[in-house]
Amino acid sequence: MGHRTSKDPFVITSPFYFTVCQVGAEKALKEEMARIAPGLRFSFSRPGFVTFKLLEGEADGTWAPGSVFARAWGVSLGKGAEVAPLVQGLHARANGGLRLHVWERDQHLPGDEPPDFEQGPAAEALEARLRRDFPGVFLEGSQAREGDLVFDAVLIEREGPDHPAEIWWGWHVHTRAHSAFPGGRPPLELPELAPSRAWLKLEEMMHWTGSPLRAGDRALEVGSAPGGVSYAMLERGLSVIGIDPAKMDPVCLGNPRFKHIAEAANAVRRERLPEEIHWILLDMNVKPDVSLFAVDRLVSRAGPALLGVLLTVKLNDWKYAREIPHMIAHVKAMGLKNVRAAQLASHRREIAIAGFTRRGQMRLGGRIAQE
Repeated sequence: MGHRTSKDPFVITSPFYFTVCQVGAEKALKEEMARIAPGLRFSFSRPGFVTFKLLEGEADGTWAPGSVFARAWGVSLGKGAEVAPLVQGLHARANGGLRLHVWERDQHLPGDEPPDFEQGPAAEALEARLRRDFPGVFLEGSQAREGDLVFDAVLIEREGPDHPAEIWWGWHVHTRAHSAFPGGRPPLELPELAPSRAWLKLEEMMHWTGSPLRAGDRALEVGSAPGGVSYAMLERGLSVIGIDPAKMDPVCLGNPRFKHIAEAANAVRRERLPEEIHWILLDMNVKPDVSLFAVDRLVSRAGPALLGVLLTVKLNDWKYAREIPHMIAHVKAMGLKNVRAAQLASHRREIAIAGFTRRGQMRLGGRIAQE
């Protein structure tokens, strides 16, 4: 798959899009795209990387697929092409310089990496080479801003003793629909005191939603043990009520702003909850319908102070991926607005669903569109 250059030497066109997803989610992504983008056809796939061909016309750098499983995307310029004409052609279109996004495709599910595996050094070396080869072309820093023209370099296969590196090139115009970070992976590092990897899920969800949580808010977390998300919220200055019959980590229990209700969610009586709840969070290892009915019950009891819900819903069987539109509709039926879903970089076989009340929308202001 290659690129085509039109009569204007500074405009690079292609009928292909690339998408980046979680390892194992490729089939779910293909099925989703067949439903939401019937004008595309599957073209090429590797674990964590899928391309599609537009049946008519040329790919659009401002395209936003509205996909749950596509974490990053853009116009694909193929692999193996000479990079200089691509960079020069795109730089001629950029207003003030190109943003550079370089990353390696995911090779393992989060948490399943081998002990000696490092994600990033090969991409860092490639980025350094591109910046050295094209001085003054790329903007400083990798965090994209709205309107940036972004040159994408996806390292599909690292260089080995018997083969060169496999690099796919592409580009996109950064919008609010995109992650600001290369490959849709925010630069987060799990703190030593965090009780679990769930800390990463909450922090990444804050990037995705526009950081709606504020110090002084009160959050109710269902499925809180051992406390990764609770710890993240406590560090942000929130008061947290954790509902889980399992044990919580001492780092949470020792915080005066944390209260543990060691019961199953469906056994908690309303009188045990505070009058005002601003946020409901959930991460339970149960089927999606069980999770959402638990949230439904709590939303009905939360009161007018509720700002929104931030949910992690398990897809223990990939067949549940087909039910995501129904999950979103279920959350909307709770009276929540701007409900959307995404599989984030820190997720395994699960997705995030976020929804906001009118008060929550007012806090977010211009970050999300009003329904």
